[in-house]
Amino acid sequence: LKAPWGAAGDRSGARAHAWCQGAMAAPQPAVGGPVAAPRQREAEGWPQLVSPFLPPRDLAPLLAACGAAWRQLRAPAAAMRRAAAEPAKYAFAAEAEQALARLELAMAEADQVVGVPGGPPIAWQSTLENLCALEKSLHTEMRYVYGLDWEMKPGKLVSKKGTWLKTNTCFSWELTDVQKLYLPQGVVMPVLQIGKVIDPVELKRHDWVAQHLRVWMRPAIVRTLEARRGVWFIYWPHWELKGLAVVALADTWLKRTTQMSGELQPFELIYVPKGLPIRLTQEPSVVDEEWEKYRHQHVHMHRKVVLAMPPLTVKQDQYDIFVGQGDTRPPLNLR
Repeated sequence: LKAPWGAAGDRSGARAHAWCQGAMAAPQPAVGGPVAAPRQREAEGWPQLVSPFLPPRDLAPLLAACGAAWRQLRAPAAAMRRAAAEPAKYAFAAEAEQALARLELAMAEADQVVGVPGGPPIAWQSTLENLCALEKSLHTEMRYVYGLDWEMKPGKLVSKKGTWLKTNTCFSWELTDVQKLYLPQGVVMPVLQIGKVIDPVELKRHDWVAQHLRVWMRPAIVRTLEARRGVWFIYWPHWELKGLAVVALADTWLKRTTQMSGELQPFELIYVPKGLPIRLTQEPSVVDEEWEKYRHQHVHMHRKVVLAMPPLTVKQDQYDIFVGQGDTRPPLNLR
């Protein structure tokens, strides 16, 4: 009769049979002993040790020779046969299955080392979810700041005056609104790390790149600043509310912060001539941001407004002059 594991001259099946018999005949600890569970897991895990080293043609006789091997190796054997037949399609999946088997075996051996009996099976889905949550919590955003505008303190930066958080080291007036985020004076910005500019592309932009810094922060900080992109402040007695628009009752300012207009830099102000309307996304609201509420005794007379569309301006004597929003551009007699 032909041996079930191959031809009579093929000794691989005989070796597999002898190996299987020897492994399963290994002495087992008494049931209920203090280390019974770990050793049982070791006995059950031995086929995973050998499967990565056996070619698919040698797995077939091993499965036929040993019932325990058949139960534990039939799935890996099928994966290895598919990988051998179509490597480009199935090789990666076979490697992943073998890696998972080795990981489970390593965890069983770790249980032995620490002397902890084998616990319930690991919930890989929850482990993966925890790993994804950890990766998300470690994600950071990197931006550039002009170092002279900031005071460095452990774990944070404090803005000395109105300044920008930038996606690169270009001058702020060269950047679009999407590439920069405004921060008023006195804002405390938590940071995870601060570093010098080392990108060769950035170092070639201009002579003041060396005065810039790279800062890493939580994504939530960037999202908060992005949500403020359309936020401005107005001195309420100078305006009249008409629906979802405010109309200037006198020549006045749109301000990026509630500071007195005389304290602000030109880029923090937009001059609005008397009679021009500004469309809003919602009615003006009281100033509620912590860094704005306590600047001076007249903050309560200011209102926070969110512009429905970006303002259109013209430049005159360093200042931006409001001329409309979107396609609305009323004629102005500017001297």
